Amino acid sequence: PIRGTGRGLPSPGLGHTPCMSAVPSRRPLRVLHLEDSDLDHELAMAQLRRSGLDITVERAEDERDFREALTRRWDIVLSDYNVPGFSGLRALEIVRESGTHLPFILVSGEIGEDVAVSAMRNGASDYLLKNNLSRLAPAVEHAIDAHVTLQARLSADRELAASRQRLSELAQHLQTSVEMERAAIAREIHDDVGGSLS
Repeated sequence: PIRGTGRGLPSPGLGHTPCMSAVPSRRPLRVLHLEDSDLDHELAMAQLRRSGLDITVERAEDERDFREALTRRWDIVLSDYNVPGFSGLRALEIVRESGTHLPFILVSGEIGEDVAVSAMRNGASDYLLKNNLSRLAPAVEHAIDAHVTLQARLSADRELAASRQRLSELAQHLQTSVEMERAAIAREIHDDVGGSLS
């Protein structure tokens, strides 16, 4: 098992200086927290608030609560790895299946290297251990920054694709117009020649 900060594995939040650039400035950060422990939930939220983040939180304790909560809008999901009858990896799958692509941070008291790698490969923004919650706020900010950047890039890609489609349709329309004009000219010439011969 890994103890500490996930040494040797991808860890986007590590060493990130809080800038709060992507944190909504006009409304609290909406946090969905999958956690069955009252104490761990309170400690994590206290750490976020202590770091200066303005948050509104909803806690889910099982899969049913989690699925129901996902019908509402969130800025980020924090998830314990071990939840009775459920798991953080399954929660990550559900988030991805929902198509929301929310930033997702896996939090655990102890996590194996294979689990951490699997989570990152399957779309988790970061992972950290509960004994290192000082990393939580920077990890949250980094995950949201990355999400905002990704959404902006996807939006730009969609706009570019739409522009290319419009350009293709315009080119096709112009080509059709040219061909119709040529056909009309050919008919006129044919009629003129035919009239001259008669």
